[in-house]
Amino acid sequence: MRPADRIDRTLAILAFVAPVVYLLLLPTKPYPGDVFLKMSMCVLLALLAWRRSKYILAVALIFSAVGDALLGVDAAHLFVPALASFLVTHLLYAVLFMMAAKLLLARLSPWRLLLLAVVPLFAVAYAVVLWPKLGTLALPVTCYIVAIVAMTVLSLRVPVTIVPIGAVLFLASDSLIALDKFLWQAPWVGAAIWITYAAAQLSIAYGLLSPAKT
Repeated sequence: MRPADRIDRTLAILAFVAPVVYLLLLPTKPYPGDVFLKMSMCVLLALLAWRRSKYILAVALIFSAVGDALLGVDAAHLFVPALASFLVTHLLYAVLFMMAAKLLLARLSPWRLLLLAVVPLFAVAYAVVLWPKLGTLALPVTCYIVAIVAMTVLSLRVPVTIVPIGAVLFLASDSLIALDKFLWQAPWVGAAIWITYAAAQLSIAYGLLSPAKT
């Protein structure tokens, strides 16, 4: 194995291990270095993407890492800046998905067509439920919902199956964040948010870095 390939493999392994370690340590928060551990997955994936000349993907992941850091430092007071960071991620992902789109709408598989209908309907229904609780956050949250729905819908034309799966997982993760912040808190939500989020980022990155695999 070439040294360059060995470095890429190491980055990929660490990117898979880091979120697992963070999940296992979740009940012990806060602890020294928890913010760095939280953002390490996206930083490692960004390094891997940069090494493979996937610069837009790398920048998108760095913005996600910044969002992770902001939520880790002070989720209550830095929620809007974190939202803005993830908004940039979704916009960049949308650009990447448009660049990678190869499937015609008329030729989408049944499950992709189902998601094409279900995702916007779910987003509208969820936004209606959230709206009375949003207060001054109504505008930024609405903009964010539009961005993540657009990103998810655009992913459906990417032929690598794991990419739209990752996009839907991202939508699920953010829906759980909204549930926890605005509607209802439960002990299991934090772990569910992290599992779906980590799976989403890993799936999207893997799919975009391995376009030959479906």
